[in-house]
Amino acid sequence: MKILIVGGGNLGYFLSQALMEDGYNVSLIEKKREFCTRIANSLDIPVICGDGTTVETLARGGAGRCDTMIAVTGKDEDNLIACELAKQQFNVRQTVARVNNPKNMDIMNKLGVDITMSPTRIITGMIEHEVEGAAVRLVADINNSDASINEYKLPHNWSKSGATVQSLNLPKDCVLIYLMRDSLITIPRGNTTLMEGDEIIALTVGSTAKTLKKIFEL
Repeated sequence: MKILIVGGGNLGYFLSQALMEDGYNVSLIEKKREFCTRIANSLDIPVICGDGTTVETLARGGAGRCDTMIAVTGKDEDNLIACELAKQQFNVRQTVARVNNPKNMDIMNKLGVDITMSPTRIITGMIEHEVEGAAVRLVADINNSDASINEYKLPHNWSKSGATVQSLNLPKDCVLIYLMRDSLITIPRGNTTLMEGDEIIALTVGSTAKTLKKIFEL
């Protein structure tokens, strides 16, 4: 699967690294030249230095050949424009947008962005979860699909505590997005160790939400 990422800040960098390590064909577009240089020197992926809200730059980034485009810049309007161009000009099958202001999520969904992700809403939900103590919580439904984003809190008696993500043989139709431990958030990878008490945000499709619940013994 070919994935094009627009935005080379910290989120774009670590997302590119995680997807690359999971075997995806990743390309990245970033406007700031110093960010482009840093990423190109650190990751073995194509890096295009340019404006991801223009057709020309998206074409250089291979938007016409990608399956999914993920826009994670710090500006909601840029993420929306990039996603709209990807759909309208390049027929990209799936678009994902980072939403910095949660109030913009509904309008982005109505304008055709397939998946909207709000770090603010996710982190707020994790804090609320800590207070409420629920084991599983729905964070967001994905427009016109059977996909959802759920939060799982690993039980304190979890029998697999200390296992790596890779060793759990998780279903293919799921992506672990965030891991919170001791108020620190990281992006899980194959060699990441999961511990009892960890809080995990996961994107799941169909029955994989229930499968994860079973694996996490919730």
